[in-house]
Amino acid sequence: MNKFFWNGFCFVAIIVALIIYACANRGYPQGGEKDVTPPQVIKEVPESFSTNFKGKQIDIYFDEYVQLKDINKKFVMSPPMKKKARVSLRGKYVRVTFQDSLKPNTTYTLDFADAIVDNNEGNPLGFYRYVFSTGPQLDSMELGGQVIDMQTQLPVLGATVMFYQNTADSVALTDLPSYVAKTDSAGMFRVTNIKNDTYRVMAIDDARGNYLFVPSETKVGFIDSLIQTISFPTTVYDTIHPDTTVVEGRRTKKGMEFKVVSKDTIVRRDFTMFGPTNLFIPMFDEEKTQLYLVDEARKERERLDFTFSIPADNQLNVRLLGVHLLDKINQDDWYIEERSAGRDTIQLWIKDSLVYKIDSLVAEASYLRTDSLGKRVLLADTIKFYYKDKPEPKGKRKKEQDSIPAIKFMEISAGVGSTVDLNKNITLEFDRPIVEEGLKNIQLLEMVDSVLTPVDFNLKHDSLKIRRYYVEKEWKPETEYQLLIDSMGIYSIYGLYNNKLVKDFKTKAIEDYGNIIVNVKEATTPIILQLYQGDKEIKVLEERTIKGDGKVIFDYLGEGTYMIRAILDRNGNGKWDTGNYLKHLQPEEIKYLPAEIKLKKNFDVEQDFDMSKTYKREDPSKKKNTEGDKKRNRTNR
Repeated sequence: MNKFFWNGFCFVAIIVALIIYACANRGYPQGGEKDVTPPQVIKEVPESFSTNFKGKQIDIYFDEYVQLKDINKKFVMSPPMKKKARVSLRGKYVRVTFQDSLKPNTTYTLDFADAIVDNNEGNPLGFYRYVFSTGPQLDSMELGGQVIDMQTQLPVLGATVMFYQNTADSVALTDLPSYVAKTDSAGMFRVTNIKNDTYRVMAIDDARGNYLFVPSETKVGFIDSLIQTISFPTTVYDTIHPDTTVVEGRRTKKGMEFKVVSKDTIVRRDFTMFGPTNLFIPMFDEEKTQLYLVDEARKERERLDFTFSIPADNQLNVRLLGVHLLDKINQDDWYIEERSAGRDTIQLWIKDSLVYKIDSLVAEASYLRTDSLGKRVLLADTIKFYYKDKPEPKGKRKKEQDSIPAIKFMEISAGVGSTVDLNKNITLEFDRPIVEEGLKNIQLLEMVDSVLTPVDFNLKHDSLKIRRYYVEKEWKPETEYQLLIDSMGIYSIYGLYNNKLVKDFKTKAIEDYGNIIVNVKEATTPIILQLYQGDKEIKVLEERTIKGDGKVIFDYLGEGTYMIRAILDRNGNGKWDTGNYLKHLQPEEIKYLPAEIKLKKNFDVEQDFDMSKTYKREDPSKKKNTEGDKKRNRTNR
């Protein structure tokens, strides 16, 4: 009995274990096919393309539950209204409620783009557009095109394109446009059902959502000429292949011959084209014109910092109040000025020790700023600067040897690694302004017959950053060098000396480099040719300027992938200049050579760059996706 019971128990245990294993199988559940069908419109109240509309709302019904994805960004009503229409979700239908009065005898379009998706898988309905008219007829003209960023030459997503029947330049600053559209991910836009008229066309980055252009603050693009809508009849011929096969036979001397005859039908289709739909709008940031003081600070005891809104001649002058300067220092000479190239950042190094030791300083700063009329006026401002020495960190009780103050050295940053390029200088930067007398103690030594031997070099002072110097030398290939500054060799204007600096390095071999030779052709303006790397974040490595056609050489380049772009320098000032809408000034054109240049060591690559051609730059994000797909395909194989 016990044996029978035990055998039965074991049998049941095995069955239970098998069931548990089956339930715990780590495979994916076998469900149905993934839903890829987008929602379908089954009813519109009133129907799209209705006329004599007098209502306050529109309902659009679908065959399933839907969601609204980024509806506030994607939904566009054209013509626009001061109080925007409200789009609400009601399960299987979407309601659009108008919160402002509709214009009489006007055709409106409600463009949802791809904002309507199904509730489960997020399948988009597609680019859905609803049209109605408050009058007896529908307008039928349309315009379209593309918006690209002039600097990157890439499509602009979500730009607001505005069309004005009032063609005055200033209307974009004060009035709502006659019609609006938004660009998709390819930068394409299309506005339909508009009146047959002449339009001024422009695009802005409408971050405020009010359809108004703010000069120098809003990204903008415009078409130089006015655009007239057009329509013209066109004909397309389609070939329809039959579903059945016809066999023809004929008698010959050799007997019967048979031939299969396919009798295609050619169908003519007549319709009307509207446009133009190939408009091109280059978008850009206007030059900022509002000049004002952004920030003032005292981050170091010996230094006062001023930051302005834009690079400009701000005419900054600072006078200390309530302090007595040393006899040898006067109000016109109490600081050393250090500035950025455009004077938007200015640092004043205080020379008088009696002054910088004061924790609280008061100064009168006079500088230019833009007033409410857009003019630059001189402003005098009283500014207080505070500095407090940082307290010593709390910790264990100080030992006797800790009471001896540590020697504080002036810091030196040397821009040199273990290897140096043959065409590069070495940068030396001090943390404080220095007394230049000590610069004679900088040594450069070259390895000659296994002995470090002092050699001549040139020391160049940076014209703006007064604490920066460049060690210039015609380097020998594959040679060992040493940069040496003995301790106490250089001292700052505040009496701090340097600690010993030793930098050993070796120069590269000639064979480590390659050259890229660019043949510039069909240039009608001076050309700024830039060699760069990177996709979204472009890093310009070198640039050369050429006045016309010719050969440009980028030398001493390491192995790698490089790209080239050209700035068509219309005014010949050696830099890229942006545009201005109110001045009808387009930005200077930039052309990107689409081909990547893969350079190997000790090789030259020659490349033609024709300035008369139109080049299309590949979107870096799409390029990366394509490369990822290729890698996955190789892995799958």
